[in-house]
Amino acid sequence: MDTIKSELIDLKKIIERDLRFNVPRYQRLYVWEEEQVKTLFTDIYTAYKAKKEAYYIGGIIIVRNKSLDIYDLVDGQQRFTTIWLMANHLGGALKAFVKSKGELRLKFSIRKNVEQYFNFLSNEELDSNTEAFDDLVRISKGRKTIENFIDSNLNDFHDKTAFVDYILKNVKMVYTQVPESMDLNKLFETLNNRGIQLSQHEILKAKLLSFLPNKQERHRYAIIWNACSDMTNYLERSFAYEIGNSRDIADSYNKWSYRHDWKYLVDTLKHKRVAENKILNLSDILAKDFEPFNNNADGQPNEDFFHPKTSDDEFEKVRSILSFPQLLLHTLRIYLFEKKSPDLNRINEKELLLTFSNYLYKDLNEKESRKFIDVLLRVREVFDKYIIKWVEEEKNEEIHQIKILSKENKIKRGKRFYLRRKKSNETNGLALLQSMLYHSQQNTTQYWLTPFLYRLLKQPTLEDAYQQLKYLDNAMFSNSSIEDDLIIRSLKCMDTIPDFVADLKILRTKKGTGFPHYWFYKLEFVLWHERSIFPKNKLWDDYKLTARNSIEHIAPQHPRDIRDKVCDESLDAFGNLVLVSRGINSEYSDWSYPVKRSKFQNKKDKGDRNCLESLKSDLIYSEHEIWNDVQAELHQDQMIRILGNYFEKTKIQADR
Repeated sequence: MDTIKSELIDLKKIIERDLRFNVPRYQRLYVWEEEQVKTLFTDIYTAYKAKKEAYYIGGIIIVRNKSLDIYDLVDGQQRFTTIWLMANHLGGALKAFVKSKGELRLKFSIRKNVEQYFNFLSNEELDSNTEAFDDLVRISKGRKTIENFIDSNLNDFHDKTAFVDYILKNVKMVYTQVPESMDLNKLFETLNNRGIQLSQHEILKAKLLSFLPNKQERHRYAIIWNACSDMTNYLERSFAYEIGNSRDIADSYNKWSYRHDWKYLVDTLKHKRVAENKILNLSDILAKDFEPFNNNADGQPNEDFFHPKTSDDEFEKVRSILSFPQLLLHTLRIYLFEKKSPDLNRINEKELLLTFSNYLYKDLNEKESRKFIDVLLRVREVFDKYIIKWVEEEKNEEIHQIKILSKENKIKRGKRFYLRRKKSNETNGLALLQSMLYHSQQNTTQYWLTPFLYRLLKQPTLEDAYQQLKYLDNAMFSNSSIEDDLIIRSLKCMDTIPDFVADLKILRTKKGTGFPHYWFYKLEFVLWHERSIFPKNKLWDDYKLTARNSIEHIAPQHPRDIRDKVCDESLDAFGNLVLVSRGINSEYSDWSYPVKRSKFQNKKDKGDRNCLESLKSDLIYSEHEIWNDVQAELHQDQMIRILGNYFEKTKIQADR
């Protein structure tokens, strides 16, 4: 074959043609992070739920490997490997994709340990020791992420079977075969060095700005858009990058209303270097002195940009819980609601341009373009003021926090103002409640944010925002009898939060691992909220919610010794269950209750923070020396009573 051939292909065709693949020596190891794995699964699952005819995962480039009678994957290994891991855990009809004639459909010719790991997976006899290999850490994390998402979203057998069939026939890829004579090293180098395509939100920006006839105004709104799009920083710092001087940002800030005087700020832009049509060479760029985070000769923060009392925590890295396209879609919902226009069908950042085309473009003109960017700026302001961010406290360790913005001055050659982002216990409850919602909801949608952001535009106090979010959470998520889709529920909560009735009957069922994870997350927040009734648990004050995807049975389902089977009636009841990380679940596994309790107490005595990832677990192991059906039922009654009292405090009448 001397020509390049491309075609659209699905997994069903791969199976029918009995195509097998190899990851060649020049390919890097699996490097996808958890977020990339989550995004691929969520996108496919969203397309499946929306009954889309096809979901395209991009392309793969292959070349015939004569020596192995197989095809080498020149490009697309990361996606293809992730699909293989997904197919392996889903099973069913996808098992035929996992293996071909008893051999792996995806091989690793020079990495036998990886191939051995995949064989363990496909035979359901994974040796946990393989996870200790350094080069398998990413694959192992990717596998666990996929398993957690599948187990959380696909509890119903028929739904799982339908999802398997969708992946088999509707997940499409562009399959390109290149000639064996091609210089593969050169091709691979070219593929790895190709430029980044223009993102959808940049195309959207150009579309909106094209309606503004005044060049200076286009420039101003472009700066506003650029600042809003930087989701790895706070808005005032992003503007400092754009303008070149953080003092103008501080001067324009009204501390009483938490608003900037944007007229002042935009007028200031006229006189800044960023407004000049000057082309900078490399020397100019390196010599620029307006970087907000430059240090002086002593290695200290430049006093032109930071208050003299600036603390180290103000330099902690932050990143948003949303991508910029996601924020744009929440903003679009608010914009449409204010215009009394129809709401979106769903939030899907992969369809950003299509969504804006369907809901905004038909009415777009100069006035509406300006209005949308104004709404975006208002939304981004309150997003930074009230919404949690991922804050890196230690290397590779992030927690959810809200840092308060304050305006301070220092008298030196006249009055000079500074804006500071500082930690405060005042935001702990609001941050924890948001963290609960973030972890318990789909990370690509977070529908609760639209009505909450809309209410925040009125600039409530932090305490008022906290109370409103409690009501919103109860109304949207604590009534299991509501059958509306989440996007419809969120729309109903925009103006007035409905007085939904919380139904706690679900907590008296015996669903085992089928319990919605939301109720475990919710209980963790409520236990922290009501921590004053547990005065001995002082460690709860600094509690942080983390992602957990594994439901553990306190009394094990299959104990090592049959004499340790202490729960029968309550085995799969809410009282005998806790939500923990997969690592904790694996560690405690089938141990008896006394052994689990001893392990937990030893960790707690040593100050191990991981033992407090579940406050429900802490209560059980701290308050119950023995465990059986009676103790499990007593604990369950106590938890339901605490939840009921919380609902009464937050204006929702619980139906017990």
